[in-house]
Amino acid sequence: MIRSLALVMALTIGVGVSLQAVKSVSAASDGLLLKAPAKSSDAAPTTEEISVQDETRPQTSMLIADSSTPSPSDPSAVQIADAASDASGPVVSSSYQQPTFSTAYEEVPRDQTVRERQRPEVDALGLHLGGFFAYPSVRTSEIYDDNIFVTPSDKRGDFITEIAPELSIESNWNNNALNFDAGAAAGYYATHTGEDYVDYHFGTDGRIDITRDDQLTAAFNYRHAHEDRSSPDDVQGKTPTEYDLYHGEIGDQNRFGRFTLKLDSQLNRYKYFNVDSDNGTTIDNNDRDRISSLHSVTLSYEIVPDYDAYVRASYNRQDYDSQQDTAGFDRSSQGFETVVGLAIDLGGVTRADIFAGYLTQYYQDSQYDTVSGPSFGGSLIWNPTGLTTVTATVSRTLQETTQVGAAGYFSTDALINIDHELLRNLILNAFGGFINNDYQGINRNDDIWTGGAGAEYLMNRYASIDLKYRYDTRDSSESDENYERNLILLSLDLKL
Repeated sequence: MIRSLALVMALTIGVGVSLQAVKSVSAASDGLLLKAPAKSSDAAPTTEEISVQDETRPQTSMLIADSSTPSPSDPSAVQIADAASDASGPVVSSSYQQPTFSTAYEEVPRDQTVRERQRPEVDALGLHLGGFFAYPSVRTSEIYDDNIFVTPSDKRGDFITEIAPELSIESNWNNNALNFDAGAAAGYYATHTGEDYVDYHFGTDGRIDITRDDQLTAAFNYRHAHEDRSSPDDVQGKTPTEYDLYHGEIGDQNRFGRFTLKLDSQLNRYKYFNVDSDNGTTIDNNDRDRISSLHSVTLSYEIVPDYDAYVRASYNRQDYDSQQDTAGFDRSSQGFETVVGLAIDLGGVTRADIFAGYLTQYYQDSQYDTVSGPSFGGSLIWNPTGLTTVTATVSRTLQETTQVGAAGYFSTDALINIDHELLRNLILNAFGGFINNDYQGINRNDDIWTGGAGAEYLMNRYASIDLKYRYDTRDSSESDENYERNLILLSLDLKL
């Protein structure tokens, strides 16, 4: 057992060293292709990542939050992050079951999404380490981006080779849970080598089952990442801006009768690195460093089984290290949000969570007006057949920005994603989405459209192949911020 663990660690470290994995993480292979056009300079990590926009995120459904081990989910959970990923959680099971092959359409369970469904004949077995299972993997991808600098004209394309090793360790206990994960994503451009990146991350999360109805959860994650060129806050340095993100969270969920009370607290520390400009000067990013916190209380009531009504109140703070940014503004702020919502589960075939409320953000600098307005969010998971899953999400949140004169911006997002199991080991995917960014305090409004399709071929337990295409376009009131971009990805994922 110990030798197996040592071997896994040695392999992971060896791959990391060979990739020079001490520089930065943006996303794992298809993350580069499928992540949303960056909403701000704080490019938000996706499902396995910690978002930098966690102050106003729509939270997960009350129906699926009862006993799942916490993971640092994307605070902007309904933004377009990885359109091929399912919001309901990972597919990999921590325990192996004997294969049960479906021979008829009717035998496919309707209460599981295409991405949730176990496929014992092709799912990774992992390595059994006592009370844990380890799942090592490495993904190698070839990506073509026809507009790597996301410019409105004079577009430049390039091929990117990305290697992304990953190791997750999951407990296999009847009660409580403890998980670990670490990984890297190293991207190498064929021509524009100044865009190369090496990102990495590691973290842990767990759950303590105090009683059957009382669960305590906690998580910590560190990520070194780079800012995507599509971010409206990109400083246009010679190389992409890198940043560190430290994320910690703790929560308690207590059920008593038909009521459930959830308490959640999150703390994030952002540290941005300076970059060189084309003329040789240094671009100072220190004024973007900050500590953000989010605290929320959610009370839900089970009207009837699988129908929960809830109310949530949250408070957030943005404390910037610098009292003034390079433009002379103090961006520190604090705000409140209150929402009411309803979560339903119609036998697993349809799951929905919708909420609406109002938010207000107060800024330290008197030059910024108080920003307030309605907020809302919703998600729908529909299994029209046993082989098809339709996921739709929508949200309106207030996001941070470093645009001069702008206090922030309201982001209204909508996404639809379709997964279809054409064969037991062949999954087709199509998606489309829209984002509107309405900046407060300045005259800027962006419309972003995205769409694409892909296919995932599960060769066997140890290998799978992904082919994906994505198209993005931004239509901004500032014409020099417009762009169109096509991306194609082909990847091979090896796993144990």
